Amino acid sequence: MKSTETSHDNARVKRLRSYHILDTESEQRFDDLARLASHICGTPVAMITLIDSDRQWVKSSIGFPPVHVPRDVAFCSHTILGDELLIVRDASEDKRFKHHPLVTGETQLRFYAGMPFFSFDGFALGSLCVLDNKPRDLSDAQKEALRALAHQVEDQLELRRHLMNMQSQINEKTIADEETRRREMYIRKILETSRDGVLVEENEKVVFMNTAYARLFGRTSADELMGLHLSELAAPHDLPRLLEYGRRRSLGEEVPSLYDFQIRNKSGDFVDVEASVSVFTHEDKKYIITFARDIMERKRHEKEREKLIAELQAALGEVKTLSGLLPICASCKKIRDDKGYWNQLEYYIEANTKAMLTHGICPECVQKLYPEDDA
Repeated sequence: MKSTETSHDNARVKRLRSYHILDTESEQRFDDLARLASHICGTPVAMITLIDSDRQWVKSSIGFPPVHVPRDVAFCSHTILGDELLIVRDASEDKRFKHHPLVTGETQLRFYAGMPFFSFDGFALGSLCVLDNKPRDLSDAQKEALRALAHQVEDQLELRRHLMNMQSQINEKTIADEETRRREMYIRKILETSRDGVLVEENEKVVFMNTAYARLFGRTSADELMGLHLSELAAPHDLPRLLEYGRRRSLGEEVPSLYDFQIRNKSGDFVDVEASVSVFTHEDKKYIITFARDIMERKRHEKEREKLIAELQAALGEVKTLSGLLPICASCKKIRDDKGYWNQLEYYIEANTKAMLTHGICPECVQKLYPEDDA
């Protein structure tokens, strides 16, 4: 039998399979077109077939059970070699088909008329065909109707392909959205369990705030802070600086990323906080994220340390020591002070140091002064 493959069959088969229609269930829209072809042409059988690389697969069959046959014995394999109607008035007299099993067997197929249908880019995919067990022909009107119905098969294939692509895109987007949602929930859980307060703003609107941030202000939930202006939360003496930082940040100017300031909690008390602020862009939107922590304990320790240092410095300032060369009389052992006066050693030491003197007598002096006691 003559080859039924086109010159670009690999590309044609690839295009056919891109429709994802092979080995699918029957569909009403294709059955309706096959039934209409059978009715218009007055034949007992009508089919919509698709020619795969090595087989003919039947998408719709009216009046005859769908039979999937090898490609090299399929009538429709010849149909897709051209772009017009293929009409076989009596297959028993056609040298191409007279030995075909459907012609010689119990079916006694005689008449075949098939119109190829094509993909959007011109590849022949299959055929809309009508069949009869009696030799016959089609009128011009029937031929035109069969051509028109083949075009409808093309339209339905394209519609089906577009719907499948759309559904695939929707599924992919749904999966991507679900993955994004899971990631967002994961990040939110991390931020929510953070011991530091976290605040995310977009266009001066709060889009996220964790519970730890609300606790800095003496609140139990972020909802209590929503809608409050910075002037209601920051200490009055720090408000101008914070507003200036915000203004400069909005203009893209350099602003300190780490700084301390005071806020006012729900009770009206001031709380020392340390803030780390950064700006980032996501999907062409600009966000400001602030990490804040209570540093009251740190400030208390700093004040205690500063107080201790001051006390030590004061104590050291009061310590007096003797140093340098001291002028002392070689005879009476008096010491000359800075004003030129000669002072007894005891007086000089008490005046220039913190030492206090007590008087006693050494053993040698006892012997000199009280020799009789030795006896």
